[in-house]
Amino acid sequence: MIARRAVPVAALLAASTVAHAQSGEPKDTSPALRAAVAAYQAGDLVGAETSLRTLAPRDGDAAAWLGAILLERGASGEGLRLIQQAADAGSAEGAHRLALVFAYGEGGSPRDAAKAFQWFQRAAEKGHQRAQLNLGTLYLRGQGVPRDLIEARAWLEKAAAKGDPHALYALGRAMSESMGPVAADATRATDLYRQAAEKGHPLAALRLGLALGDGIGVKHDVTAAQRWLLHAQASGIPEAALALGDMAARTPRSRDKATNEKALQSAIAWYEVAARAGVPSAQFKLANAYLAGAGVARDTAQAQLWYGRAARQGVTQAQNALGILLIGGAAGAPDPIEGYKWLLLAERGGHPESRTVREKTMGQMPDLDRKRAEDLARRFSPTAERPLDKAPPRLNPPKP
Repeated sequence: MIARRAVPVAALLAASTVAHAQSGEPKDTSPALRAAVAAYQAGDLVGAETSLRTLAPRDGDAAAWLGAILLERGASGEGLRLIQQAADAGSAEGAHRLALVFAYGEGGSPRDAAKAFQWFQRAAEKGHQRAQLNLGTLYLRGQGVPRDLIEARAWLEKAAAKGDPHALYALGRAMSESMGPVAADATRATDLYRQAAEKGHPLAALRLGLALGDGIGVKHDVTAAQRWLLHAQASGIPEAALALGDMAARTPRSRDKATNEKALQSAIAWYEVAARAGVPSAQFKLANAYLAGAGVARDTAQAQLWYGRAARQGVTQAQNALGILLIGGAAGAPDPIEGYKWLLLAERGGHPESRTVREKTMGQMPDLDRKRAEDLARRFSPTAERPLDKAPPRLNPPKP
């Protein structure tokens, strides 16, 4: 049996990272700077730098944008100096750019979430839309400031007031969460996801598809859910393939065995798309399928391979399954040291069965092997296959 939602859809469902510069019309710039900023956002660093160097001596915002370009091409000293001077002179763009320096540790500067928050706040209070979005995101995540859902929603409402899709999505995330007396508003959240998705935000399309598929904040509609999930998947969001696999796996059982097998094979096909793209939950579910021979031919070697990829990304259930396979040698020669390591990590992650298996194994291991396994577990650090991209996702409006 394929595990359903055994691991939550993770990374890309979290609140988006703080945004550098959103695609499309540069709303936070004066008319005099828009051509240069648009050139920068289009990748024309030389043309943008040439224009901004002319404007920078008398325009703090231009100096800040020029500083950003210089940081990007490695001229950190001059870039940081221009951004700091612009921020100190009261430029909203300078304050926002300086906040980004502290948020990401750019130009060799140490990361400092508290300083990033302070500079985002200065820029946001001057009406800087991207700073409002980033400030709301920090309040939502509790980074650089205590988590505060009320403040998060307030700043994200300001950022989303003119319909920016990135802000609409972030506000939807804030509305979908609850904290103390502040309740979630699933209906509002789903409506915000819809607005952002219609403007091309791929993560909003994913969230909207999930809401439609589960009937959360909106009427249950499998057809519409699949349409939005397919659009998200085609827009570069592999978690949507995982969600499509889950939808296929939840298809009501039919009396026709061929129909049931077709639905299962569809689920496995989608899990494989997501797994190959590095989604750990999909890797775990694909491994389950290979181990059980559900929808695919039974193949313990393939199961071990996919459990291994998920385990290295920190999936506790995969670590437990991998440990058992390695100790038993189900897919080759037994490897009790590696198996013990994974069981120990799964136990530390809260898996309910790992301790029993590990203790049984411990009684059959030489002390030297056990200590080696414990040392490996101590030095283990989960490694994501898909590094977090600090840039906002590329917009891809659906075709009419």
